[in-house]
Amino acid sequence: MINFSNRKPIYFPYASVVLTLAFLVFVIITEFTLYQDRLMGLYAIHTKTYWPLIQLQPFELLRLITALFLHGNWLHWIINSSIFLLLAFSIERVIGWQKFTFVFITAGMMGNLMASWFLQGQDNLLIGASGGVSGLIGMWLVMFPQKKINFILPIGLYMQKTSMPLAVVIVLWLVVQIILQFQPQPSYDIAWISHITGFATGFLLAWFVK
Repeated sequence: MINFSNRKPIYFPYASVVLTLAFLVFVIITEFTLYQDRLMGLYAIHTKTYWPLIQLQPFELLRLITALFLHGNWLHWIINSSIFLLLAFSIERVIGWQKFTFVFITAGMMGNLMASWFLQGQDNLLIGASGGVSGLIGMWLVMFPQKKINFILPIGLYMQKTSMPLAVVIVLWLVVQIILQFQPQPSYDIAWISHITGFATGFLLAWFVK
């Protein structure tokens, strides 16, 4: 039987689902088992010792990837996973799972690489998918610049529905990251430089894979 339908098959975002499940599995292990310290020791990036470590054991460069899948607690996981889910499915449907995975992992690696170098004088534990997620934000800006976000604006006693280009929201977000990174006494509980580097990586790679 010949199918003459012009309808395109619905693409299932395999990579996005697999990555989401991986984030979930690792946060469950770290929160509900006794393996948290072992996972952090094997797969996280300890900024104070990381660069001397990779000079002795180049294989430890893999931590730039493995650290993306670890989160410190449920709140950390919820924030990263929520933004990831908002962006990932739409992007993967457009460029396919191979390019999507490449951009996410590369942006995350570059974010971790820059953060580990920038913070090597500090005793920090570098974990989380935020570098890769920031890369997706940069990619979204290139791929969907005309998208708008709808919200309700209170005007006196009335509620007015309005919209704003998502590009404006993204640019404002980036400005906040830069301000927080380069403030006189920055807090290194959050690796702002990883967000900035991941965003820049995703933004640049988007022009080649879209």
